[in-house]
Amino acid sequence: MMKKFEEICLLVIDDIKFGRKKVGDKIPSIRAMAEKHKVSKNTVVTAYNILLEQQWIKALPKSGFYVGEDLSSAPLLNSAPFYTGVDLLEQQMVNQSHHKPGAGRYPKEYMDKLNLERYLGQASDSAEVAHFDRGNGDPTGNVLLRGLLADILSKRDLKVESQNILLTYGTNHSLDLIIRQFLTKGDHVIIESPGYYPLFSKLELQHVGIKAIKRTRFGLDVNNLESIILQFQPKILFLQPFAQNPTGTDLTVKNMVDIEALCIKYNVLIVENDPFLLARDGAASYFFNQNCSVIYVSSFSKTVSASIRCGFIVASQAVIKSLTRLKMITVINTSSIMENILNHLITSGALINHLQALRYLSANKSATAITALKKIEGLTLYPHNPSGNFLWFRIPMDDKKAVNDAKNNNIFIAPGNLFFPSDPTYFALRVNKFYIDKATVKFIKTVIFNNH
Repeated sequence: MMKKFEEICLLVIDDIKFGRKKVGDKIPSIRAMAEKHKVSKNTVVTAYNILLEQQWIKALPKSGFYVGEDLSSAPLLNSAPFYTGVDLLEQQMVNQSHHKPGAGRYPKEYMDKLNLERYLGQASDSAEVAHFDRGNGDPTGNVLLRGLLADILSKRDLKVESQNILLTYGTNHSLDLIIRQFLTKGDHVIIESPGYYPLFSKLELQHVGIKAIKRTRFGLDVNNLESIILQFQPKILFLQPFAQNPTGTDLTVKNMVDIEALCIKYNVLIVENDPFLLARDGAASYFFNQNCSVIYVSSFSKTVSASIRCGFIVASQAVIKSLTRLKMITVINTSSIMENILNHLITSGALINHLQALRYLSANKSATAITALKKIEGLTLYPHNPSGNFLWFRIPMDDKKAVNDAKNNNIFIAPGNLFFPSDPTYFALRVNKFYIDKATVKFIKTVIFNNH
């Protein structure tokens, strides 16, 4: 007996195959389809998710669903049976069979009585609630949020479909999935030095060889980069082109052009981390729409809230599919509730208002902090992207001692040595511009630079 969601799928596909709907034509909304065929909205959501995944249709945020690519000669449905544990897990997450003795959860209707969506401030008939899932949810992440992200990215010159996006618990989760998927013991990678220190530990846990390239105020030395590639044949270059943590610098377009050329020549995958995407101007990625292999990573945590543990990976559909399976093995799925909060923030306009205010505040804090620090004799700041949080400068004393002295003065400062994957090549401090006050400036001036 055919399941209800399969019937909905085949109704849409039949319209496409027989020419009643052509590429670009709009198809009925979730509500309209549910009412027309006397099924639940969740049944239609399941059907549309399958059609989205197989590219029969595409979702345009704030507009609706449309016929996607010309698949009129394709098989009706890709419904291969499952045989592995992860396939069984995926079936439990998305299967809408009437009889489910293979399920591992309480029946969904038992959970519905909590009416969780009321805690999200959403009307019961809103678009967000139509995608609200109190069960496991879509293993790739909330379909509406992925569509909204695709729209945001397209406005930043990164043209992708929702099928190119995987939702994660943030940048660290994204990097962990990528490392597990692409690297094994004995592989080599290139990382920036100084660079993103949580990445170092993840690579060490995987027993991966770490080869560092200096991140200077001018970017990366491409001659040194080529030398490292030739010597160690790395699989991945981990890179943070904009508002880099910890230096706060941007790579120039010329530097990125040269880096891209080398990675294409030697078949090195670029993993591009962009945590300040939502707060900064310009294109989302220089590399992604070029000819090199790229995985793009960003999140909401830096610019919305540290407690919003939601990030995303953008990659080819083949890569997203493999990472989705790994995601299911390791964490089952990300939080549908968290993703619905973000849906509401975006569709209500609250997010755009927040980001506009944040950009204004960030620019003011940059100007104030830089003005204060530049008055300290001997202190030279690295070039700073005002959309980021961090300022970086070298100091004339051991940064571990500087941090201890700061602690004795009730001041918390991040020591530069933690951002080097091996022995530091110089002493430095990373400071967050939003916390630069008179006491901090006085400490840096009198204790670290010995200016009285």
